[in-house]
Amino acid sequence: MDAAELAAHRANTRYFISVNPTLLVLIPRIRIVSSTGVRLQDGVPRPEQVVRLIDQSSPSGPVPGEVRASDGKQRTVQYQLLGEWDAVFGLYDHWTDAQGIHWEIGDLIPDNGYERRARVVRYGET
Repeated sequence: MDAAELAAHRANTRYFISVNPTLLVLIPRIRIVSSTGVRLQDGVPRPEQVVRLIDQSSPSGPVPGEVRASDGKQRTVQYQLLGEWDAVFGLYDHWTDAQGIHWEIGDLIPDNGYERRARVVRYGET
């Protein structure tokens, strides 16, 4: 793609995010391998970023699935996390919002040069 097209896509992404922005501080998870197995450990939180969360559950709104947890049922809803081309996030990055809902990046979508995207799962009661 040429420079003009790339600039146009980046500007469109920036505008789309600005219509419904979310400020996030993502917490990366570091893979620790030991003799007893592999575990994920929280790393240093990333700097705050402006992103947009896009509901991917259904065309007519969220249709949560149920996940059994040790303390009862939880709801899961899938979203896409959209950031500008230079956004920084990784697989298993996570955060907890003001309502106590836990979010986690479950899959990174291949880079296209003008936006960063990931599939995100929301876990919680609401």
